[in-house]
Amino acid sequence: MEIIVASTAGFCFGVHRAVDSVYQNINGKPLYTYGPIIHNQQVVEELEKKGVRPIKNFDDISNLSKGIIIIRSHGVGENIYTMMESRGLSYIDSTCPYVKRIHHIVQRYFQEGYQIVIVGDPHHPEVQGINGWNNDEGVVLQTIEEAEKFNLPISKQLCIVAQTTYKPQVYEEIVTILENKGYELKRFHTICNATEVRQEEAARIAKEVDKMIVIGGKHSSNTKKLYEICKEWCEKTYYIETPQELELNLFQPNDRIGITAGASTPKKIIEEVINVMSDMHNNQETQMSFEELLEESLNQGQIRSRQVLTGTVIDVGENEVVVNLGYKSDGIITKSEFSSNPHVELTKEVQPGDEIEVYVLKVNDQEGQVLLSKKRLAFQKGWDTIQEAYEAKTVIKGKIVDVVRGGVIALVEEIRVFIPASQLADHYINDLTQFLNIELEFKIIEFDRRRRKVVGSHKEIMAKEKAAQKEKLFNSLEVDSQVKGTVKRLTDFGAFVDLGGIDGLLHISELSWGHVKHPKKVLVEGQEITVRILEIDKENEKISLSLKTPENNPWNNADTKYAPGTVIEGNVVRIVSFGAFVELEPGVDGLIHISQIAKKHVEKVEDELKVGQFVTAQIIDLNIDEKRISLSMKALEEDSEEVVQEVVEKAQESVADEDQTIE
Repeated sequence: MEIIVASTAGFCFGVHRAVDSVYQNINGKPLYTYGPIIHNQQVVEELEKKGVRPIKNFDDISNLSKGIIIIRSHGVGENIYTMMESRGLSYIDSTCPYVKRIHHIVQRYFQEGYQIVIVGDPHHPEVQGINGWNNDEGVVLQTIEEAEKFNLPISKQLCIVAQTTYKPQVYEEIVTILENKGYELKRFHTICNATEVRQEEAARIAKEVDKMIVIGGKHSSNTKKLYEICKEWCEKTYYIETPQELELNLFQPNDRIGITAGASTPKKIIEEVINVMSDMHNNQETQMSFEELLEESLNQGQIRSRQVLTGTVIDVGENEVVVNLGYKSDGIITKSEFSSNPHVELTKEVQPGDEIEVYVLKVNDQEGQVLLSKKRLAFQKGWDTIQEAYEAKTVIKGKIVDVVRGGVIALVEEIRVFIPASQLADHYINDLTQFLNIELEFKIIEFDRRRRKVVGSHKEIMAKEKAAQKEKLFNSLEVDSQVKGTVKRLTDFGAFVDLGGIDGLLHISELSWGHVKHPKKVLVEGQEITVRILEIDKENEKISLSLKTPENNPWNNADTKYAPGTVIEGNVVRIVSFGAFVELEPGVDGLIHISQIAKKHVEKVEDELKVGQFVTAQIIDLNIDEKRISLSMKALEEDSEEVVQEVVEKAQESVADEDQTIE
């Protein structure tokens, strides 16, 4: 028997807080709760034995002023507070903070003239308390049909909230219906996240088990919803309030059983149910029923239940394996009894002619066949393997067979190990399906054999592997060496490059010899590049990188390319008060001083030049050591005037008529 217990089963935050407030104030003085503190009769009766009395109103108790009243987590209407304060009564407000938030929303928007709409059960104390914050004038919608019949003037503004434990899908459908009717809605998502998580986990477990047990008070709204959800996915779902209500004859030794509980169910009741099921399992392991004893006597010397046998595979289908046991009937292993992996492909696991060890589940079923199991043999061994790994803190390996809410399932000798998404890697993983069908190493970080709960972690192993990889990589790197890497992330100040386990920083100033406005102008994430190691800081695990190399330095051969007297062309890239910088090529800028812009007097550089303007200038000075080039536009302007004058003079000499004008 495999028992799966929901991690969200039992008291929620609000209920736990309210019950605690009662126990903390039991001190001999009269103590009252406004209504039952929770929807669990056992807890209420236990508290009554300790002198805690639930009340419905204040008029029936003469000495109420001497005691303390505790407001339960469901909360109450505004008039209850007014009444207690007017009578001078002492009280402790244990209203769930999530419910209290709804009270504030309803009160505010009611005062602003909105029509309050509450989605929930009109008979539930939480809904009645919420409605008490708008003079009980709110409209309560419990079903989609009621929403479809909703009819108020379209001009009326609506404020809509929901009971914290109500079904999210019903709330969303009601909101959609009202929006489609044309109402202007002020909607608030007030369904408690803990309720959603509890219901989602219950549905997930119900899909995986043969039978489901839901524990909680018969008057508990959230437990009833849990039962309905589980019943939808698992037909054999049983709703109980106490362990004594369990009908043990409904459960079999080979059942996979799920257990969940409502928000008002104490932990000890859940544990009692688990103990009953575990004891039942232990008894069934050691005792045979009358039917089994009869079967064994009829088949003495032949095959019987609980035997471990070796047979030969004679046929493999999509959903079953047929095994010859040398008996009058062949044995059948169904897919679910072959492996706990729901995606197992039987045709890839065994072939006709293979010998296989099996466990006999039942002899002579209704079809005259022998029902066998392969996974049951591995099951006990698997628990021993996992327990040993947990106690020795050793690494084990399992195949990822399923993706579930919040993580993945690894199979270790038919034991399902849950690995949370947060324990798969040291970073957020969006798509967990990438792990399906791969072998993964992990450590067991949580182990509870009795509750059939196992949690693994791959992150710790990954961290050690990463540390070893980093150490190896750091030792292999050398300053000025060139290595290949992948652009991992771009920022305003540069790019982080993965060098194979270590990220190096490629600063924006090292992307090019020229000016780069943003790294995305040069690189894209995922791009493979070759970089040069500038600096290695092993102590702080930092590596500085560069795309610039001595070979591609634009200042190489600058004495030839930019010799004084050379006329060059370039773009104005920056203007300052004393001149303009012109890019001659990426990484090489020259300065045109304001005095060298024109022959005439220039007041402001901006009057003559603009950024991006293409200009022609002459190099008048070169300083390679300081990487400075001085340019002049004025020099070219003076040369042009001298050439014009010379042309005019020669033209005049060639003209016969001295009175003729030369232009």
